[in-house]
Amino acid sequence: MSTKPLEEPGVLETDSILVRLMSAHDLEAVVAIDAAASGRRRPRYFELMLERAVKQAALQISLAAEVDKRVVGFVIASLYYGEYGVSEPTASLDAIGVDPANRGQHVGRALLRQLRLNLSALRVTTLRTEVSWDDFDLLAFFKKEGFSPAHRLCLDCALDPTRFE
Repeated sequence: MSTKPLEEPGVLETDSILVRLMSAHDLEAVVAIDAAASGRRRPRYFELMLERAVKQAALQISLAAEVDKRVVGFVIASLYYGEYGVSEPTASLDAIGVDPANRGQHVGRALLRQLRLNLSALRVTTLRTEVSWDDFDLLAFFKKEGFSPAHRLCLDCALDPTRFE
């Protein structure tokens, strides 16, 4: 049996994007990028997410993307070991964002490429995320990156906070 020798892949479209481990110093950039996409600022949410990401820094699953030493994108992910009745380790992509000025420049692709490499090194075989059903741009991006509908349903139950007053 002959094996094909490994070849240098050449220049990749993501090569000009530095993807690095996320740090607490990235908070303002992450909040600004998310606000540009969502129309609202969520500093406390991302402060808590980054705090957790920094504590898990040895796992290298929350990442920031830089172009010309400026943060232009981020991905925040979590690891799960057996939660929700799933026996194998899985990862959840909790948040992803790309500065609107850098969309279409492969920033999201670079982030997901590095995230997949890091998760593979941890022997994680599945990456999951949730997307609003009407966020067509994000759905198209995830489809292009190899995501497909899961064999699980996400269920919601409305709670009445005044019930116990």
